[in-house]
Amino acid sequence: MSARPPEARFALAAAAGLGLVLVVIVLSVAIRLDAGPLAALRGAQRAAASLEVVAMLALAWLAWRRSVLVIALTVFLSVLGILAGQKPPPLAAAGNLLGGLALAAAFAWLLGRAHGRGAQRAGGFGHAAAALVVTQCALGAWLAIFAKQLEPWALGAHTALGFALAAGAVWLALQPGRAARRLALLGIALAAPAVGIASAQFYQPLGASLAHAAAAALFVVAAAYAHARLT
Repeated sequence: MSARPPEARFALAAAAGLGLVLVVIVLSVAIRLDAGPLAALRGAQRAAASLEVVAMLALAWLAWRRSVLVIALTVFLSVLGILAGQKPPPLAAAGNLLGGLALAAAFAWLLGRAHGRGAQRAGGFGHAAAALVVTQCALGAWLAIFAKQLEPWALGAHTALGFALAAGAVWLALQPGRAARRLALLGIALAAPAVGIASAQFYQPLGASLAHAAAAALFVVAAAYAHARLT
């Protein structure tokens, strides 16, 4: 049997790293919300984070120039985790959250480029959408970590921007392409604002908060993957 070509191995390493980062993100939110036995959650989080380093090293071995951002973010999050400890202050918690989302987006972007650019091009629209996703992530982190209560203006802006991004994702999902990917994007686009509203309306219950974190991370990943394919 012939060995996988380098690009296929690169895509496999990027996909593995992406999956592990998503696990770390959800476990980090569960730890912050005290959702279960903390020792078990922290152990699982450390294991997933350690395996993500292995995936990062594989990317660096295969194509280190393309993987510089993944390497830098992995090092940053590792150092931040060591310095902040098990009970990080709000600023460190925000760094962990936003850094984790950025790392997931970086893996997804590399995966998208490894799969090749699509026939369609989003141009400036794709870059503008990426900027809106970054703004949405910053708003979400502020509401989750720094806001002592859900400020109406921030929650309204977060909700409005979420619906705008969801509408754009739905439009993209309806374009010609692979049915499985379009359906996945459509599901993520609808789930992210739905669970966010449920979390806010029911005063952030555990299940809705975890679902919102997972859906938001998947939406960021889908946006980064689409950006890589369409720009």
